Amino acid sequence: MLCSLSIFVIAGATGLATPLRAQEEPITEQGYEREELGVNPYTAPSIARIFQQLDELRPLPFEQLHRELPRASPGSREQKALLFGGLVADGFLIVEAERKSAVDNLGRVLMREARGLGVADRVTRHNASLTDLARRGDWLAVRKELIAIQADVEQAMVELRDQKMAHLISLGGWLRGLEISARAIELNFSPQRAAVLAKKDLVDYFAAELKTLPPTLAHTPLFEKLRSGVNAVHLSLSKATGEGLKLADVKAIHAQARGLNLAIRQSD
Repeated sequence: MLCSLSIFVIAGATGLATPLRAQEEPITEQGYEREELGVNPYTAPSIARIFQQLDELRPLPFEQLHRELPRASPGSREQKALLFGGLVADGFLIVEAERKSAVDNLGRVLMREARGLGVADRVTRHNASLTDLARRGDWLAVRKELIAIQADVEQAMVELRDQKMAHLISLGGWLRGLEISARAIELNFSPQRAAVLAKKDLVDYFAAELKTLPPTLAHTPLFEKLRSGVNAVHLSLSKATGEGLKLADVKAIHAQARGLNLAIRQSD
């Protein structure tokens, strides 16, 4: 989620007292298995970078950055995966703004989408805790639960030998995180804040990953749009190398990310 956050996710990121490395999964036998299946370091653990990016952009104007949660689920499984990642990034924004009342609704929508992906059990184990922790105002713990939800759902995809879906969940989180970050910078622009956005590692990765999709998926209208939009963000960041992002660049990146996220939420 960038474009490290870009931002997710969430997001995801920090201002956290705990260093990022401490939040990510250790290199274990399971970790090596994930790597062999093509689920590399840019999936669930890196979605935590959304928090880091959002923390660097505080204070965040929640009313101008949040969006209504989707009332309906898209039809295709691939869209559901993208939407799920975006919802986790929405959760990161809720945490940054410490909106207790928004956590219940987020949990319900995450459960709905998890059922559509066939991984509801992975979200159920976290949902009650998510709500309870928010009510108690333990926002650091809520962050950890969101990261754990993302990681658990990703791991379920790995176990199903469906690493493509794990990548799509991560892509959805990154795109929503990118939208949030770019809009926050646009609303309160400075070269220093824009530098938070001007990181190419994740956009490089996702641009390359979108080229590996099977033709039947790659040539659907949604994924044609995603590939074109991510390439446009890549170009904006490449042009800014050395001289930094200008306000016009940030506005263009926000418009691209917003358009892609709207497309993801459209039902088939």
